[in-house]
Amino acid sequence: MKEEPSIIRCLLVVEDNEEVRSIFVDAFEAAGYQVLCAGHGEEAVEVMSRSKYEVDVILTDLRMPVMDGLEFAIKIKSDTRHAGIPIVLLSATPTRSLTETLTVFSAVLLKPCSLSLLISTVEAVCTPKGSEGKN
Repeated sequence: MKEEPSIIRCLLVVEDNEEVRSIFVDAFEAAGYQVLCAGHGEEAVEVMSRSKYEVDVILTDLRMPVMDGLEFAIKIKSDTRHAGIPIVLLSATPTRSLTETLTVFSAVLLKPCSLSLLISTVEAVCTPKGSEGKN
């Protein structure tokens, strides 16, 4: 049995579609994550600043109101407190610049995407708590 509260990872889901966000929350909670949510990038920044949990990995959509996923990722990566957090982009819309995309996102998936692929991708980029070099 591996249920040690000290190794629970925290995922921040940034998705403007409430139904999709709810599906992601259910799936990742079942996979053992503590899940925080936001409807757009600006709200995600606020959630991160207020949360009692340290975010280990971020899953974001690209096209959202107020602050889109790329703008949010660039903002996070420019903040030294959060620059090491891996960010997974899940979008139905291809990005404008592949070079820019690869500098800010740890992984890019296109919608539709199976939950198993989504979870395994997040797992692959998420550094386990307590490991050497944790961001």
